[in-house]
Amino acid sequence: MNSLEAFNLKEADFHKYRIYRIYYLRKLHKLFDSLNISVILLIFILSFISFNAQSEWTKLYSNVKELRSKNNNLVDYISQTEEYFLSEIESKVNIKNANPDDLLYLSKTKNQEKEGFLSSGLKQMISGFKDGLYQKGY
Repeated sequence: MNSLEAFNLKEADFHKYRIYRIYYLRKLHKLFDSLNISVILLIFILSFISFNAQSEWTKLYSNVKELRSKNNNLVDYISQTEEYFLSEIESKVNIKNANPDDLLYLSKTKNQEKEGFLSSGLKQMISGFKDGLYQKGY
């Protein structure tokens, strides 16, 4: 074997090696591209899920906050009611019982006469006729 043939063999092997390496690199790039796309899709999907969960947590937190404020208001109302009733109980001790000498008697008013249904209706009709005398026709 001379040096030219050996060089051609080495060059052919190098060419085969280079083709193999390019093929290998293309497959490797396709694999990394598919992995990158998968990761991007996964991030995209999980971000939507997290946004949904975040909105649900926000709603839950606002409901709990509103409930807490209502509860605090209830506690305030209960304490005000207790204070009122305690003051009423304390004031009952200071109230004096009345006897007949302490009372003022007022004169009685006259009993009004009760009118019947028919008589009140007749009076209204008569007053209506009297009012009709002063009206002019259309």
